[in-house]
Amino acid sequence: MIDIHTHILPGVDDGAADLAESLAMARLAVEHGTTVLFATPHVSDRPELARVGQIAGLVAELQAALAREEIPLCIEPGAEVYPLENLLAEVDKGLPLTLGQRGRYLLLDSPFGSLPMGLSQTVFLLQTRGITPILAHPERVMPIQQNPQVLEEMVQRGVLLQINATSVLGRHGETAQETAFLLLRQRWVHFLASDAHSIRGRRPTLDAAAQELRAQFGDEVTTSLTLHNGERLLRDEEVPSDPLPYTPPPRLKKSWFTRLLHGN
Repeated sequence: MIDIHTHILPGVDDGAADLAESLAMARLAVEHGTTVLFATPHVSDRPELARVGQIAGLVAELQAALAREEIPLCIEPGAEVYPLENLLAEVDKGLPLTLGQRGRYLLLDSPFGSLPMGLSQTVFLLQTRGITPILAHPERVMPIQQNPQVLEEMVQRGVLLQINATSVLGRHGETAQETAFLLLRQRWVHFLASDAHSIRGRRPTLDAAAQELRAQFGDEVTTSLTLHNGERLLRDEEVPSDPLPYTPPPRLKKSWFTRLLHGN
């Protein structure tokens, strides 16, 4: 399997604290069937933007450490990028923010409590530059949980979605799980990823969630989300997308925050 969203680089963000933890995460990923893993540290402010040029070197150092430890895992450079005000200017300067640093796919972050102002416009302007945005963990974002249709226009325009394995397994609550399944039924999801931060909590494992997807959506969908679309990304090819028009579910459960806010 191919995991396009992890925080495995040591000492860079809130992911692996040191090389020992990075190696432990790598061993766990391999044990659970992952062969390629993207290192996607957070890029959400100016200091983190300034460190982007170091990511490829850090990936090379980690890959060398994996080779010394005989851990058969390929690490690819990337970033989880918040749609900053100056993002487009940095892209135009050639800052290597895309997955694999190939210039085609950009993993976009979003805060859980809100959608960033001007997100749709940022997405459109990235697309005019030949970059396809991949929105990370939309099922965990409260406005999307409340109204998944807010994604429809972007998805129909070619934005891709990545859901978290832990959401599929219900570890972020029922609402995130239900939203993930709704997005899957709409054919809006293109990648399953771990969003791994450590060997505890969000671990670099996809197999249990893949098994759940296979039981509910079949082999073809599961293999596309865990392998084939990742292979296309590695080959710098187009990831196919055939989203359905939005159909609201009979009743999507409210998030805990919404229930608290409205008292029900």
